[in-house]
Amino acid sequence: MFLRFVVGTDSQSPRELTGLFTEVEYLRKEGLLLDYQENMVDNIFGYFNNNLPCPPYSETNWSINAISWFRDSATEFINKMWDLKAILEQNDISVRILKVEKPGMILYEDEFQVVAQDRVH
Repeated sequence: MFLRFVVGTDSQSPRELTGLFTEVEYLRKEGLLLDYQENMVDNIFGYFNNNLPCPPYSETNWSINAISWFRDSATEFINKMWDLKAILEQNDISVRILKVEKPGMILYEDEFQVVAQDRVH
């Protein structure tokens, strides 16, 4: 099973859904986070930057249809995503969790995540 945390409605294409990092960063840049939320975000972003491999987006010709999914076994990262979800929801932003068995054609994978060519969800 693969998971993706997104902001957006059921009717939107996966290409139109926004990831939690983008949404939280917007709140931070606009000064809308409380101090404790900003500290949590700094810690979470630091954890991801130090521990999650970065797919080679800049070295590929992947289209905009390539999206990232967590493997359900990536529990430490998924737990951090739940924390980001809570911060967004405290700021009145609804978060959805997409779950699929087959995320599409896999373009990149590591032990925690895959990047797959867009498919209908």
